[in-house]
Amino acid sequence: MVRPTRSSRAITVLLAVGLVTAGCSSADSQSAPPSYEQSDAVQARMLPQLAATGEDTEGADDAAWVVEAAVHDVEEGTAVTLVAETGDGEWETVSEAETDAEGHVALTSTADGDLHVVVGDGDDAIGAEVSTDDAPEASFTDDFDEDSVDGEGAQWYTRDQGHIGVRTCSRADADAAEVTGGVLRLSVLDDPDRDLCQPNGNRKRFPMRLNGHVGTEGTYDFTYGYAAARIRTQSARGQHSAFWMQATGGQATGGPKQGGAEIDVMEYFGDDHPEGGLTSFTYYLDQAGRKQTKGGWLPNVDELGDDWSEQFHVFSVEWTPQEYVFRIDGQVTQRLKGETSGKPEFLILSLLSSDYELPRFDGKLPEHMDVDWARVWETGPQG
Repeated sequence: MVRPTRSSRAITVLLAVGLVTAGCSSADSQSAPPSYEQSDAVQARMLPQLAATGEDTEGADDAAWVVEAAVHDVEEGTAVTLVAETGDGEWETVSEAETDAEGHVALTSTADGDLHVVVGDGDDAIGAEVSTDDAPEASFTDDFDEDSVDGEGAQWYTRDQGHIGVRTCSRADADAAEVTGGVLRLSVLDDPDRDLCQPNGNRKRFPMRLNGHVGTEGTYDFTYGYAAARIRTQSARGQHSAFWMQATGGQATGGPKQGGAEIDVMEYFGDDHPEGGLTSFTYYLDQAGRKQTKGGWLPNVDELGDDWSEQFHVFSVEWTPQEYVFRIDGQVTQRLKGETSGKPEFLILSLLSSDYELPRFDGKLPEHMDVDWARVWETGPQG
């Protein structure tokens, strides 16, 4: 994985949804779909179930659908509503938000079926219709049970990582990956079999650690689509939660299309981090074998949330041949355009304590990262 640097923060980030906040409305229900004029000025796209914030666990099938809309020739802050049939023939506004400076907005709905994106009201209302039937179907889902990790027929296995690279003071271990109550709990633990470690360039010695670090290498991979995981992060600095992907068979030189890439959907470096704590990265090896990195610290993290270690959030990436789009609960946080990985990629979930992080930790172990579910929607190169 890529260690964030100050230079990475200078990379330009496109915030496709700006300061948009989607949520439920208290509008009265109605017995018929909303009345509006269908207009090319409103373009809407149906995404999979990529939003599910909250303290409690829930199945992947219960997550909210996401509708992305673009409204042309409107002022920033224009109100947009999403109307859905919620049962017994009643139609309600299930989400409302305001456009960003480019006219973009993201809306959510737990109701399936036909959905209506509406701008304005009365005779001036315009809009577009989408359907959850238009979203891609899930091709991989794990809601996590006792057979999900390291067992016969498991989809996830503890990775072979130990005492190398930037983690000379830690190793992956099955004891740090446990499924309880439908949740995969990844932990950083004291290593009972080893004493202290002194990483290069540091005068201080640190206790050796065990890391929760699992992946689907050998059991599942895919090329192009959406990958998402509902995660509650650790709280302390000194280790980082991560949801990421690597190319099956390893990265090779020649650029991302030929050699694959590492796709770091999310990394969280702890509460009260001076940069906000959240990153999204991708890197690949160019024709000369040099590492090329895109992405960086997510700006304006406090506008996305400040409860990463207290509530679950859905972190996702949309991967096409032309770009990576990173989202949190359906809200675009980073868009990296350009050639992307053309190789199959497998999923990784981890809570890792890298050597450079150890001086930041001043608490007591264990630290935990909880994963409620993971899901992939394969689309192929055409999306």
